[in-house]
Amino acid sequence: MTQVSATLKYALLSEKKINLIADLVRGKKVKEAFNLLEYMPKKGARTLYKLLKSAVANAVQNHKLALDDLFIEKIEVGRGPKIKRVRFVSRSRISHYEKYRAYVKILLNTK
Repeated sequence: MTQVSATLKYALLSEKKINLIADLVRGKKVKEAFNLLEYMPKKGARTLYKLLKSAVANAVQNHKLALDDLFIEKIEVGRGPKIKRVRFVSRSRISHYEKYRAYVKILLNTK
């Protein structure tokens, strides 16, 4: 059993939004996860699809593993740094808001 991982830092989404989609594909085979993520109309699905594609490339090219044997063992989603921004509103006032970031790590394993 060989573990292969891929990590994405500073994803342009909050960890809550990515975690909703990560819950759908945890523990599934890689081909089944690709089919789920490819046509899901969410930004987090596109982000996870790219990260899963990277993890599969690591497994196939570097470790010489077969695609059919791989499954998603673990997806870790963590909170990244917030970016603080301001928006100018009426009467010369400023409104503050934050942009959220996330860390995502995918671990693949063979059965």
